[in-house]
Amino acid sequence: MIWDKNKILSSGIKGDWVLGLHDFVRYSDLDTYDHVNNKIYHTWFENLRIIYLMRSGFNFTNKKNAMPVVRAANIEYNSAMFLDEEYTTVIRCSKVGNTSFDLDYEVHSALEMRAKGQTKIVMADLVAGKAVALDNSFRELFIKRDLALHK
Repeated sequence: MIWDKNKILSSGIKGDWVLGLHDFVRYSDLDTYDHVNNKIYHTWFENLRIIYLMRSGFNFTNKKNAMPVVRAANIEYNSAMFLDEEYTTVIRCSKVGNTSFDLDYEVHSALEMRAKGQTKIVMADLVAGKAVALDNSFRELFIKRDLALHK
């Protein structure tokens, strides 16, 4: 279930989060230790990132357009998660530059932050294989809606 800013705040999750995705841990998310495998958090962040970018106006249908691509990703794990546990993954843009922007994520369960992460996204011309300028409308949206810092 997709959550907006108001639903995130009313759930008790603190911060300037713009969008959330509420779900539960599935058996396929687990590793041999019976807790969520570390690579699954990347998948959770990716799922939310695509929804967030599409709702922000990015168009993924024409590959000739500049596309947002992941340049770097990191995750900090705070505590394990287990089968059937409900969680909410939240997202916001924290920094925006000329060709790139940073997206921050957190995973919350039972009002506890279980993991946090960040991706650096670069706008790329996939045909030419080079970075290109982020459209000003996206830069302004991230600054106004997400309270992103301008680098």
